[in-house]
Amino acid sequence: MPEKLTVLAATAHPDDVEVLCAGTLIRYVKEGHKVYIAIACTGNVGSKLHTGLEIEAIRAVEAQRGADVIGAELIMLGYRDGEVWQNNPTWKTYVDLIRRTNPDVIITLDRDDYVHDHSNVGELAYRAAIWASVANIPDTQYPPIDHIPTVFRAETVWMTRVAPPDYYVDITEEFEQKLEACRQHESQYSDFVKKQFGIDDWFEYMTVVSKLRGFQCGCKYAEAFRVEQTWPNHKPYRLLPPVQVNAHSAAPAGSNL
Repeated sequence: MPEKLTVLAATAHPDDVEVLCAGTLIRYVKEGHKVYIAIACTGNVGSKLHTGLEIEAIRAVEAQRGADVIGAELIMLGYRDGEVWQNNPTWKTYVDLIRRTNPDVIITLDRDDYVHDHSNVGELAYRAAIWASVANIPDTQYPPIDHIPTVFRAETVWMTRVAPPDYYVDITEEFEQKLEACRQHESQYSDFVKKQFGIDDWFEYMTVVSKLRGFQCGCKYAEAFRVEQTWPNHKPYRLLPPVQVNAHSAAPAGSNL
């Protein structure tokens, strides 16, 4: 395992990363690891004011600005909202995404999240992780990678899962930068979220969630994750920040760091 990791955050829509795991990605960047953000959908339904093409263009700019604040490289896969399905061609897109980015760690969405774009992206990324290292898959563009990435599931929107997390990441020092990344998605928080979901202050929601997870693990603000339980995702060392790849000095699973 290299001392410097490559991390792929595979999410569904522009701003998913900022809400669910930006603090953790910022910590990775601060430690010198390489971070990619792969967004499946264009965000074309995310407006009550603009046409689909108009809001796609706006959200592409916002996504790039958010990634710049985090310090990550952005990849847009170009699916329309609501059109991410677990089929063979889309699965091969994720096999190629993982081969292209060659991550040690994949952070993706939970299978129980609130819309099918989220749950399908999470399953596609997870189901492609092992196969990205396998040869002889037809109709793929990139050669196999030489290892199997470890898959972590980020928080669900609105904390709908009741199972406790496996890991916490202290984002106290990164919290303001996380909010700044979220602020880049002005089209959502100035209009759409309130009109679509009746939420007046999305930033209050993020603060409350981060405070709760921080309270659970003994810090001011934290983000929470579950490791994918299937073999070979469990490792004897810590892959979430602070990264500890030496098995003899690693913190135990669930460590509140």
